[in-house]
Amino acid sequence: MKYPETENIKIKTFFDACNEMIQGRFILSDIKISKILKAIANSEVLYNLFAEVLSDFKFKEEFENAKTSSKINGGYFLVPENEEKIIALVFCILLEVDNQKMNLQTFVNDYFYSPEGYNISYSNFALSVLVPFKNAVLEILGCNEDGTLLEEVEEEAEEEEIEEEPNTREKLLFANLTMSLNELLSVIMRSKINEEEKEELRIIIEAMYEAIELEHLTIINALTIPLEHMIGKNKQVKFYYNDFKECLVQFYYS
Repeated sequence: MKYPETENIKIKTFFDACNEMIQGRFILSDIKISKILKAIANSEVLYNLFAEVLSDFKFKEEFENAKTSSKINGGYFLVPENEEKIIALVFCILLEVDNQKMNLQTFVNDYFYSPEGYNISYSNFALSVLVPFKNAVLEILGCNEDGTLLEEVEEEAEEEEIEEEPNTREKLLFANLTMSLNELLSVIMRSKINEEEKEELRIIIEAMYEAIELEHLTIINALTIPLEHMIGKNKQVKFYYNDFKECLVQFYYS
């Protein structure tokens, strides 16, 4: 069943607002959050989806579960694997910020801190929280960011006899991510970083390899936070880390 054209426009407005917040910086984030919440309220499809996932959702409990201790940077925040819980949790966080019950800057600094500055910390937050939120809504609605249902696109593709291996691009991106991680680990092992920190970095990177094997971007994004914190401003290692981060960002561009 196709959504009415008016709904497609409203759904697109929602994803445009999400992308604006993901790709932007902290400045005017309160306005960007308001746009997201307004888009949800204006769309019958989105409103019904959010009402459904929020039914019986325990925000405080899920928020505590998402907070993961880490001796490296004090803590980091890992959204649930369940898509409905991701949507409900992030919506509640945005609502708390909009209602001025939560300070977004404090939240970002507490769980997504980067020694490179607040804008990088905000980028960590966007990749770890906002991107999974947007992707979960896309997955449950079964549509593209313009509100077009995926089954409609599939039908058009069949008519045009387009034959393309599914997930080929994603497989290549994971391969590139692995190669950049190999380079990063190699330069860390050759660097002047002390042995204890090298071992901690190796453990984080080994966990990343496992997450890549599972193709689990949420875990990879969460692990970049302690990794980035430990690397700090080491110029020799930072160059290779930035290359790895660039490979990771490519997953979020079509």
